[in-house]
Amino acid sequence: MSTGLAGRVARKILVLGVTAAVIGVGAGSVELATAWRAASAPLDTSAVSASSIGSAMDAQQQRAAALGADIDQAGRQMDDLQSALQAASGAMAAQSSSAVSMQGQIQSAQSKLTSVEAQLKAAQERLAQLNAAAARQAALNAAARKSVAAPAPTTSGSGGGGASGDD
Repeated sequence: MSTGLAGRVARKILVLGVTAAVIGVGAGSVELATAWRAASAPLDTSAVSASSIGSAMDAQQQRAAALGADIDQAGRQMDDLQSALQAASGAMAAQSSSAVSMQGQIQSAQSKLTSVEAQLKAAQERLAQLNAAAARQAALNAAARKSVAAPAPTTSGSGGGGASGDD
């Protein structure tokens, strides 16, 4: 059993040695990294002066004042746009009521036009009837004039002359 015990002790010593080596390498790596960091980023920065802070603050205050003026101007423009929209809305409402009124007038005029067209058609039919009657009357008058102008031959000797006198 002594060989088994010696093997176990040797393994434990080996594991402890490797662990110590790994810890040593880790610590060395950290020290090396801090040295590189210190070399690449020195801490020799100069302090900021009070005058540069004051001038930067003045510049920011001027910028804030300019932005405030821009915001005020945008607010005035918004007010102008709102009043223009309200005026346009009022004009549209007035025009809408005017359009409704005009539509009523157009409908009334269309009904009057339909009535006038019907009366015109009736008058044209009556005129055609009157023209036809006048033509018939003219034909009758022409026939009557012919019969008066040329007396019809009489077959009997009555002294009436053939005219009845009903012109």
